[in-house]
Amino acid sequence: MNFKLNLGVGGAVVAVAAVVLAGLAVGTGRVYAQAMAGRDIGGNRVSIDYYKAPPGRQDEWLALYKKYHRPIMDYQIQHGVTISSTLYAPRSHAPGMPWDFVIINVSPPEARTPKLGLTRGQLIRKLFPNVEDYVKGERQRWALTVNHWDEDLMELDVKREPLSVYYPLDAPEAK
Repeated sequence: MNFKLNLGVGGAVVAVAAVVLAGLAVGTGRVYAQAMAGRDIGGNRVSIDYYKAPPGRQDEWLALYKKYHRPIMDYQIQHGVTISSTLYAPRSHAPGMPWDFVIINVSPPEARTPKLGLTRGQLIRKLFPNVEDYVKGERQRWALTVNHWDEDLMELDVKREPLSVYYPLDAPEAK
């Protein structure tokens, strides 16, 4: 079977653009390594947030973090939405270090996370009645953030068979 489609120049450009956009749409979603989604059966959620500040400005970034972001995390910890949030800095220096600070957040499984009863915006307004000051501080903190990325982790139980990233697990039986 011989098939020929005559789109003309304009139609060809539209067709190529559609293929490129479709490829981008498929490729921009979060991709989970291996088959990990089949092993996530209700354990605590762990996220690691990496931040890079300009050289010599790390203390300024830390002051802004402590004033404008940490109160939100503390509120979430006090209300059980987050179990812990720990800030780390590297112990030593290395050439080309891609981050200055790491924040490791641990939260309960989604199904067991209490609801705050507030939206993020309502919580910010509650903690920072002068919202203009909050916005100015967060804007400055993000202006000092030259690189940032988040990673979500899932604990692997080394005692549970099979120890694999490919085999899905069933939830443990309720006792």
